[in-house]
Amino acid sequence: MGSRPFDRASKHQLLVESAAEVFATQGFTSTRVADIAQRAGVAKGTVYEYFSSKEELFFAVFEWINQQIRQRMVRVLEDDGDPRDQLITLLRTSAEIVAEHRELFSMNLDFWAASRGSAFEDLFTTACQTQYQEYRTLAAEVIRRGQRDGVFRPQIDADRVATLVVSALDGLGVQCWFDSSIDAVPAVDAFTDALCLGLCQEDG
Repeated sequence: MGSRPFDRASKHQLLVESAAEVFATQGFTSTRVADIAQRAGVAKGTVYEYFSSKEELFFAVFEWINQQIRQRMVRVLEDDGDPRDQLITLLRTSAEIVAEHRELFSMNLDFWAASRGSAFEDLFTTACQTQYQEYRTLAAEVIRRGQRDGVFRPQIDADRVATLVVSALDGLGVQCWFDSSIDAVPAVDAFTDALCLGLCQEDG
């Protein structure tokens, strides 16, 4: 008996995951739609039944990966524990994501360069702005929770600190991409220790 045919949603996901693998190894520019079709085990024409272009398929990969990252980050905040522990876990999770998705930074840079001047440039820019805003909001909420609990200094600007926290993590990802010898997790652990020292009340 043959295998059960994919439904449309399952095949869409198969194409996205296959594209993610190919983009990660070959880069956006060097990847052909035929390469993705071959990885997925489908005809090239099948890809175009779901996506109008390689750019649209890349954007679907971008959204899929970031949805997974977002879900992991949100789960950290579901536990109403000590804000310091939440901040430590949030940043540790971010470091693990950086380590797991080193290729994501090169893919994004590759796509950004290829999309300049196209209809996808504004779409990609807006998506990145939304993504960064979501991460800043998550980090700021942890800091505010600590301020409400009397653990973090009340005079600290949570939004601006969150902006720099996200910038530090993003920059770490770029460094890890250029230099594979960098271990993201202990680097972020050291950063978190220093951050908590600055955030916490002297008697906290």
